[in-house]
Amino acid sequence: MEEKTFMREGKGKETMKRMRRIESPKVAQLLFLLCWFAYFTSYIGRLNYSSAMTAMIQEAVLTKSRAGFISMVYFFAYGIGQFCNGMLGDRFHPGKMIFTGLAIAAGANLCMGFVSGFGAMSVVWGINGYAQAMIWPPVIRIFAEMVSREQKMKFCVNIVSSQVVGTLASYLLAAVVMWLIGWRAVFGAAAICLCVMAVIWILGFGKIEKCGKDPEEETADVDNDESTAANTVNAGQQAWRGSGILMVLFPVLIHGMLKDGVTTWVPTYITETFLTSPAFSILVTTVLPIVNLTGAYLAQYLYQKCKKQEAVAAVWLFLIAVLALTGIWIGKDTSMILTIVLFAMTTASMMGVNTIFVNFFPLRYETIGKVSTVSGFMNGMAYVGTAVSTFTIGVLVEQKGWNVTIGSWVVMTFLALVVCMLGRKKFS
Repeated sequence: MEEKTFMREGKGKETMKRMRRIESPKVAQLLFLLCWFAYFTSYIGRLNYSSAMTAMIQEAVLTKSRAGFISMVYFFAYGIGQFCNGMLGDRFHPGKMIFTGLAIAAGANLCMGFVSGFGAMSVVWGINGYAQAMIWPPVIRIFAEMVSREQKMKFCVNIVSSQVVGTLASYLLAAVVMWLIGWRAVFGAAAICLCVMAVIWILGFGKIEKCGKDPEEETADVDNDESTAANTVNAGQQAWRGSGILMVLFPVLIHGMLKDGVTTWVPTYITETFLTSPAFSILVTTVLPIVNLTGAYLAQYLYQKCKKQEAVAAVWLFLIAVLALTGIWIGKDTSMILTIVLFAMTTASMMGVNTIFVNFFPLRYETIGKVSTVSGFMNGMAYVGTAVSTFTIGVLVEQKGWNVTIGSWVVMTFLALVVCMLGRKKFS
């Protein structure tokens, strides 16, 4: 892959590997669709374990504690993978990284359908988690470097729909395959999907990349205006040092806790509070991913209205979550429909926060080649929040009950709001 080199006064040279820039809107749209289907397919190969887990427990393949441990291994492997692969995504060809991630995930899913021991399953599913983490950071780098400024913002929002559709497709495919064949075939079906997508990706991305503008031409243009190039890099360096990246960490952790951790416990809360059947509670919960998509578009609107100040936009989204969770806390068992609506508002607003900090915020670092690094770091921190909350919520509910648990959500969300307010100047 060609390199684009920026000269910087003072401490030497800054080099940044650049992708080919796509100028044709139609080709850019094809690139987006390719990335959309790659990330969509990854969900089929990650959520299938949750669908198969019930059957695995019923057939005494795993105990509940061991099944939960395997799930925890996946989350930690995925989180660690986001940190590591985020940095690697800025150093290696993103197209090859995504292909590698899809291929390894396909192999892990295939193996999962054959292994039986608890230890082997933990290792295999942990490998799948790390492989899955090779997809998202390079995708954000591709958007940052290969398409125009207007397109990259639109693509960073629209890619969220792949998560929603991928979630629903994963559950549907797993249900059908399990009913027809059995739980082991669920992993085999996912392996086939991932393998096919890996082949489509490597062939399709190669052809699309050839349609891009030669980076050497862009380098020549920059060499004709060295002061512009220096200013661009200096702006990126200023963002790296002074954008308050440390101030982001607590809000990102809290949003991970609410977006995924809380969603995990919604069916249990509905069942225990309103005495519904588990099946009905799960059915109700499937509505949340669909509603969450609105949060991404709300984030885009607020981001533009707040003049691309991430912390300011996040304040409004955290405020929505605080109000919604307070309503659940005060209302308790008043209305199941109202409770579901308020939970939907909470998770949708957190999807908006995810879009701002995991999708938009890393674009600040395009000029110094840190987009993938920052995106992976943010996503990794969010999954740390998910892993911690999935465990601690269960402990808190057992010891203190739902009233105290939801009250703690309100307090933590309010603190995240305050941190964003205090740190807004560091984001400017």
